[in-house]
Amino acid sequence: MQQKIPELALEIRKGAGAHVFYLTEQTGLYIENVLVFILDGIKNEDYVLIVESKRLTPIIKERLQNILTAEEFAKVYFFDNFNLYWQKGNFMPSSIIEYFRETFETSLLEEGNFRTWGHIEWSTQDSLEEELLTYEMEVGRLISEHNLIAVCVYDAMRVNEDLQEQLGTYHNYLMKDDEITAL
Repeated sequence: MQQKIPELALEIRKGAGAHVFYLTEQTGLYIENVLVFILDGIKNEDYVLIVESKRLTPIIKERLQNILTAEEFAKVYFFDNFNLYWQKGNFMPSSIIEYFRETFETSLLEEGNFRTWGHIEWSTQDSLEEELLTYEMEVGRLISEHNLIAVCVYDAMRVNEDLQEQLGTYHNYLMKDDEITAL
């Protein structure tokens, strides 16, 4: 994946952005992949938005602080996935997309290339299929408008086969911990 992620990003930059559906199963490989994504973004002078859990963010930040300069690290923005995705008390796609637009269109998107990595999590009792599909459709529009690279991460054990198939229709690529394929 050390080569596959940068190769995919290079291919995407030649086009109009892309939407990547990442199904993860192994935390260690997942962390390595998010680090490769961030480091490739910094190498290519992109701003990088990471929406991640409170559990994994400190691990990712610690690894980055050992690699990046302070100036490079300042181009990586971390958001708590629970606070962002559940800011109104429930998963509201329109509120999440509006937050992205308000926060980043007026500043970072005007200044250069931008890529996002969002780890979408929910409690097991919640049924969010309709909201997730609406969210992914809206993210797809945002990608098209701004030529973004966006990776939407789901824990494979929480996404049944039917939902995987539906989510795949809103993405250009399927990524797993050790492979990437075009959809």
